[in-house]
Amino acid sequence: MSFKRNLFDPEDSCDNHQHNCCKKEPCCSCCHKQERCLREHCKHVVGVVTSSSLVDLAVTGTPIPLPLTAPILVTECVRISPTGGLIVQEAGDYLIQFTASVLVVSATGGLSVYADSRFLGNAGPLSALGLANFAQIVRLKEGDLIQVVAEGPIAAGVLGQGTLTVARLG
Repeated sequence: MSFKRNLFDPEDSCDNHQHNCCKKEPCCSCCHKQERCLREHCKHVVGVVTSSSLVDLAVTGTPIPLPLTAPILVTECVRISPTGGLIVQEAGDYLIQFTASVLVVSATGGLSVYADSRFLGNAGPLSALGLANFAQIVRLKEGDLIQVVAEGPIAAGVLGQGTLTVARLG
């Protein structure tokens, strides 16, 4: 019989149990590694977030992360960043995809996709009315934050519901 720890029950401690990830040592001696151990067993690592509504775009200087914080599907090993985007908690090869409808009055800026500070690409040229699209397979590290950033100058614009998807392959 295998033991599966109930993370929501404070009475369910590691003291007298053998955790699956710690087969050779008692769980209490590996509790400091427990969060990592649990992440190593994630079957599906997928995050899909949206802006959930129209977003006004006006960027004059400092790039602004899009507020992609409304969850559609978020599995274990993925967290939503409060500033917008997804944080992967397991390294691997990922499909990163972003789509949004865009209405831009005047734009010489654009929408860019980043994994932490690493530039991955642009979500297409912004036109008066169109779609912003990006898709790429990327090797990510544990803790990488995937964000879509509006970079200026963008005089005025409206972003329809944008959707960011991050899914581990294999």
